[in-house]
Amino acid sequence: MGFFKRANWHSGLTYQQTCSLCKTIITYDDYKLDYRPWFADGFVYCPTCKKPLRHNENYAINLQKTTAQPNNSTTNAIQPQFCSQCGNKFNENDLFCSQCGNKR
Repeated sequence: MGFFKRANWHSGLTYQQTCSLCKTIITYDDYKLDYRPWFADGFVYCPTCKKPLRHNENYAINLQKTTAQPNNSTTNAIQPQFCSQCGNKFNENDLFCSQCGNKR
């Protein structure tokens, strides 16, 4: 009989939520989630009042700073993409190559 194992993958995202009891803002990543097999999304504890807070993917934030790009038609043009296996050009909405079936 097997045991429950923690997932071997992590999203790499950072999450932020506010404790409803003490109003502390908590920032964490998915390594911090306390694994419980019956809670699909897990939960974290508030560091101030120790209240368990249910995790949700909607709490994801983007900490990367993006720089504003100049808005002209030459930088916004979509670059064509080609299949890495056969070199066939992908159409705009293709997910697979029409020649060899390789994933985009």
